[in-house]
Amino acid sequence: MSLSFNSSVSGIQATLDKQSVSANNIANINTEGYKKQHVNLSQDQQSQVAVNITENPKTSSFYKNIEGIEKSKVNFCEEIVVQIKAKNLLSANIAANNRTDEAEKIL
Repeated sequence: MSLSFNSSVSGIQATLDKQSVSANNIANINTEGYKKQHVNLSQDQQSQVAVNITENPKTSSFYKNIEGIEKSKVNFCEEIVVQIKAKNLLSANIAANNRTDEAEKIL
């Protein structure tokens, strides 16, 4: 397997992770005390995409209801943007994977 193939496959997996975390955030939008999760993507030593999932540690009285219970910090509009970006990233990684496959057949 080529390096570009492995990179695009790891990119596909990372994108699926990003979509999954965003979907989980949306599913918990009305869950009291839920802390939004974030996905950070980086490059690892093997030139693949590394995924790091973290929770939003911030607390604020703005996010508390009358009883003092913390509300969800998920913004639906922000999550839709995350989903759209992840879809485009997935499409780009699939296209890169297809081009790599085509190039290897030619060679």
